[in-house]
Amino acid sequence: MAAARGLALALLALSGWQWSGAALIHAKATLAPILIARAWQQTLESGPAKAKSRATIRPWSWADTWPVARLRLPARAIDLYVLAGANGASLPFGPGHLTGSALPDDPGTIVIAGHRDTHFAFLDRLSAGELILLQSRTGKIRRFRVTYTETVNAERNGLTADTDRNRLVLITCLQAGLLSFRGPYRLVVTAREE
Repeated sequence: MAAARGLALALLALSGWQWSGAALIHAKATLAPILIARAWQQTLESGPAKAKSRATIRPWSWADTWPVARLRLPARAIDLYVLAGANGASLPFGPGHLTGSALPDDPGTIVIAGHRDTHFAFLDRLSAGELILLQSRTGKIRRFRVTYTETVNAERNGLTADTDRNRLVLITCLQAGLLSFRGPYRLVVTAREE
């Protein structure tokens, strides 16, 4: 009887631990966008000179990322904050700017990556001619039009950062199999600045 009671208490404690972990994940998912939007607003309010100095305003004190742009597709009512770095620190919270590509205020090719099952779920529905607005940290809004969409094997084809043309490239993964998203194929949407 004591063993059964001990097992029941252990299972109850394990269940409570699992539920608290799930609650924490949902709390983060709800709170993170609010904090990112606030950091973006503070970045814009700091003025163009501070934004050009690349000073960062982090959404929370221990964040490994910060907002570097705002991406909007007015026809689809999509409004996203782009975070610094396309890595595990940023991508769970929003699309990420690929380090080494042009920054949103600079000429050249700007590359932004996002998860297909969350922030970039709309990419495969974009059509040529659709308008994409990209706001930089200085407040400048650049207008891009989708020119083409392609599927690329990332193991065979790399992206080149073209500094001669002002382009916006949006990238997400493609499903490799029925239950796998870790294959080499990427959906790449290219837009040219108007």
